Amino acid sequence: MATTSIILFAYPGRRVREHGCTSTQLGLCIGGGAPQRRLAVEGLGGITSAVSEFGRHVLAANPGASFDISVSMAKGQRKPRGFDDAEKAGTFAHHAFLREDVGEDATSRKLVNPSTSGAATPAALAA
Repeated sequence: MATTSIILFAYPGRRVREHGCTSTQLGLCIGGGAPQRRLAVEGLGGITSAVSEFGRHVLAANPGASFDISVSMAKGQRKPRGFDDAEKAGTFAHHAFLREDVGEDATSRKLVNPSTSGAATPAALAA
């Protein structure tokens, strides 16, 4: 299985339910202010593990935060086969850290970038 370099970003946001519909509101982090992590992973399972681990680290550094995680390929990398379908299906669980019980100010919250000292190694993420 090929190794792919990915970049994960955590954007402040919230989930909103109104009139039977659910929507997502995200804040923009101009100037690179979003927590991020660059990792090498193997396959779609590696991406799922990386998103989960990164989300837990961001949450530990930002207790009570509500955020969404964006997955992108590093420059020059190709998406693994099935990436787009997996992303649309929510396989990576990148919305798992969005909350409904927060106010509008959740989209403007400045998220602290978690320490990389506790980051999972690429080999651990590939497992």
